[in-house]
Amino acid sequence: MSVLKYSLLRLGAFFIVFAACLLLDLGQYTIFFALVIGLVVSWALGYLFFNRLRLEAGQELARRFGGDRKLGSTELDDNQAEDALAEDFHLTQEQLRAQQRSAEDPGPATESPR
Repeated sequence: MSVLKYSLLRLGAFFIVFAACLLLDLGQYTIFFALVIGLVVSWALGYLFFNRLRLEAGQELARRFGGDRKLGSTELDDNQAEDALAEDFHLTQEQLRAQQRSAEDPGPATESPR
């Protein structure tokens, strides 16, 4: 439903700005200028003022067209290989940090008697 609301708001904004530009009579290329200005203004209004509705519409479309897609065996193998590689990288980084900490800590401080 949010896709429909967002689309209607954008189309409404476009037609209002388009009609206003046509009434201004911008010269020989009035229709072209009205079209470009209408598109730019409707995009800007949608992006700035209807951001929550735009994000909801995007999520709705993502659920509708990509949410229940089944992965093939090649994609599953690739995902497992990437996960293993990322896990190895993070373990190596943690080991390096542990080595750096142990190198920085000289151990218990011993004072020489005076």
